[in-house]
Amino acid sequence: MGFLDKAKKLAEQAKDLAEGAIAEAKARTDASNAGPPAASGAPGTGGASQYGTAYVPGMLGRPGWRERGLEDPAAVLPVADRERVGVPHSTKSVIIEEPFGMGRRWSSEGRSAGLFYRLYPEHQTWQPPTGIAPSSEVAGASTATLDDGRALVFVGSGDGSVVLEVSGMDDASRADLARVVAARV
Repeated sequence: MGFLDKAKKLAEQAKDLAEGAIAEAKARTDASNAGPPAASGAPGTGGASQYGTAYVPGMLGRPGWRERGLEDPAAVLPVADRERVGVPHSTKSVIIEEPFGMGRRWSSEGRSAGLFYRLYPEHQTWQPPTGIAPSSEVAGASTATLDDGRALVFVGSGDGSVVLEVSGMDDASRADLARVVAARV
């Protein structure tokens, strides 16, 4: 790898870290403006590592949300909202691809919340084996439950559509997060 290639890679990593830090600062500002502050924990280390796995363009084998100019899933499903339903703010994310999309998942103590963009045709056409039903909590959304107990909420349409995935939460918590996501998509 030549000097220019290394410099370009470092510049991309710095940009990713800066974008992550901006999204985290925005999430914290939104949370502090929304009401009482969340319980504080140990201070973060800064940058995108606060979300868990730092996003690297193409890390899932093909372009993801950043290459398409979409907001990081951590900003669409902010830390304060995840914490309110039982996923601690200290929980780091993992970046993964599921049959229904690419995104981030936060898991802790039997609870998880994830936000996935439906970027590719196979994501947009994927149907859960159990079928989908209209959401009673979010207008225009639909829901499904997978055999393993994960609940999915499909929000939006076209290139900006997302899937909220929750596990280990009651219906009220799922509905709360679905409304948060619908307001940001």
